[in-house]
Amino acid sequence: MCIVCKNRFEKRLLNRLSIYTNELCVDLKLGRGIYLCETCMLKDEKILHKAFSKMSKRLKMIPQNLKELVLNGKD
Repeated sequence: MCIVCKNRFEKRLLNRLSIYTNELCVDLKLGRGIYLCETCMLKDEKILHKAFSKMSKRLKMIPQNLKELVLNGKD
Protein backbone atom coordinates (compact mmCIF):
# COMPACT_ATOMS: atom_id res chain seq x y z
CA MET A 1 0.00 0.00 0.00
CA CYS A 2 1.31 3.44 -0.92
CA ILE A 3 1.82 5.65 2.15
CA VAL A 4 0.74 8.83 0.35
CA CYS A 5 -2.43 7.92 -1.56
CA LYS A 6 -3.28 4.78 0.51
CA ASN A 7 -4.10 2.79 -2.64
CA ARG A 8 -3.22 -0.87 -2.85
CA PHE A 9 -0.97 -2.07 -5.65
CA GLU A 10 1.02 -5.19 -6.36
CA LYS A 11 4.34 -5.18 -4.57
CA ARG A 12 6.32 -5.17 -7.82
CA LEU A 13 4.66 -1.89 -8.87
CA LEU A 14 5.66 -0.05 -5.70
CA ASN A 15 9.01 1.53 -4.88
CA ARG A 16 10.48 0.54 -1.52
CA LEU A 17 12.38 2.81 0.84
CA SER A 18 13.83 1.37 4.03
CA ILE A 19 14.46 2.82 7.43
CA TYR A 20 17.65 1.29 8.77
CA THR A 21 19.62 2.67 11.73
CA ASN A 22 17.53 5.87 11.70
CA GLU A 23 18.39 6.64 8.08
CA LEU A 24 16.30 6.47 4.95
CA CYS A 25 17.83 4.09 2.40
CA VAL A 26 16.89 3.03 -1.11
CA ASP A 27 17.08 -0.61 -2.28
CA LEU A 28 17.97 -1.99 1.13
CA LYS A 29 16.15 -5.17 2.09
CA LEU A 30 16.82 -4.74 5.80
CA GLY A 31 14.78 -2.69 8.21
CA ARG A 32 11.28 -1.31 8.05
CA GLY A 33 9.96 -0.62 4.55
CA ILE A 34 7.90 2.26 3.22
CA TYR A 35 6.24 1.95 -0.17
CA LEU A 36 5.41 4.63 -2.75
CA CYS A 37 3.59 4.31 -6.07
CA GLU A 38 4.90 5.93 -9.26
CA THR A 39 2.38 8.80 -9.27
CA CYS A 40 3.02 9.75 -5.65
CA MET A 41 6.78 9.78 -6.22
CA LEU A 42 6.30 12.71 -8.58
CA LYS A 43 4.17 14.74 -6.17
CA ASP A 44 5.33 17.87 -4.37
CA GLU A 45 8.03 17.43 -1.74
CA LYS A 46 5.78 19.01 0.90
CA ILE A 47 3.25 16.18 0.48
CA LEU A 48 6.02 13.58 0.73
CA HIS A 49 7.36 15.16 3.93
CA LYS A 50 3.90 15.03 5.53
CA ALA A 51 3.43 11.35 4.66
CA PHE A 52 6.93 10.39 5.83
CA SER A 53 6.53 12.21 9.13
CA LYS A 54 3.34 10.28 9.87
CA MET A 55 4.65 6.87 8.86
CA SER A 56 8.22 6.93 10.10
CA LYS A 57 8.15 7.48 13.82
CA ARG A 58 11.59 5.89 14.20
CA LEU A 59 13.20 8.19 11.67
CA LYS A 60 14.76 10.99 13.69
CA MET A 61 15.10 13.50 10.89
CA ILE A 62 13.59 13.49 7.41
CA PRO A 63 16.30 14.30 4.86
CA GLN A 64 16.15 17.69 3.17
CA ASN A 65 16.77 16.08 -0.21
CA LEU A 66 13.80 13.71 0.10
CA LYS A 67 12.58 14.26 -3.46
CA GLU A 68 16.07 13.57 -4.88
CA LEU A 69 16.43 10.47 -2.73
CA VAL A 70 13.07 9.12 -3.86
CA LEU A 71 13.57 9.83 -7.57
CA ASN A 72 17.28 9.09 -8.02
CA GLY A 73 17.98 6.67 -5.22
CA LYS A 74 20.93 8.66 -3.93
CA ASP A 75 21.94 8.83 -0.28
